[in-house]
Amino acid sequence: MTLQTKTRTKGFTLVELVTVIIVLGVVSVGIAGFIRTGVEVYADVLERDQIIGDSRFVVERINRELRSSIPNSIRVTDDGNIQCLEFVPAEWITFYTSLSVTPDTSLVATVFTLAGNKIEYSLEPGDFAVVYPTTNFDVYHEDSDKRREIVPCTLSLCGTSNTTIGVDRLSISEAFIDHSPASRLYIARKAVSYCANTGENRIYRSENSLLNSDQDLYSTGVLMAENLANVLANDEAPFSVSEATLTRNGLVQIFLTFNRNEEMINFNSEVHIPNVP
Repeated sequence: MTLQTKTRTKGFTLVELVTVIIVLGVVSVGIAGFIRTGVEVYADVLERDQIIGDSRFVVERINRELRSSIPNSIRVTDDGNIQCLEFVPAEWITFYTSLSVTPDTSLVATVFTLAGNKIEYSLEPGDFAVVYPTTNFDVYHEDSDKRREIVPCTLSLCGTSNTTIGVDRLSISEAFIDHSPASRLYIARKAVSYCANTGENRIYRSENSLLNSDQDLYSTGVLMAENLANVLANDEAPFSVSEATLTRNGLVQIFLTFNRNEEMINFNSEVHIPNVP
């Protein structure tokens, strides 16, 4: 008599398999949610850092350029959609030992040398000498008697007149109307404008001629920042200027709001203009 032995094959039942699939599905959903949250947080932080970096760049750039501007050259204008902050950077600041002031007809300004040991400065056609500017008119207007063009001259007239003490003689187009109490002379070449275009939500930088006495609005230029959220109609002007008084220097207030994917950042900065007439 032959005995037959039945061998049972080990495995999973359908119920067990379905149970495992359900458990794995639940675990996968939990892990996926955790990973998604981490990725979203990382993306938000990265985006916030980017908008902060871009915003800080334009604010710092404006601050640095304003601090070297000629006193009383800062002005602001807008048309309800674009607001522009304009100023004149000082290409060089020096002191004069003698200056042609009306009725003097020598038309020469003797200044401390414009060439130092580390920095070399060379005049260009169209450069202006500015002395004791007390208003915007003195800096920008072609009829200003406190701004004179530095004209081409011979080396005998405009060369370094005394290499020991280091002074230069500059030939100017006309005599000035008055002296500076501190004998300070500024050399100007161009005007700079930062324009907040609230229609495009951008800030542009442009360089302008000093021959233009009226302030213009620029809707294009070198792009400095995006995602601007200021609204001029809601009294959210990006720039405001407080003129210098007898007790303090000029002051520029910068208020910029940036918005990107519902992430809003405000920058509020005050820039004191150290230069005085």
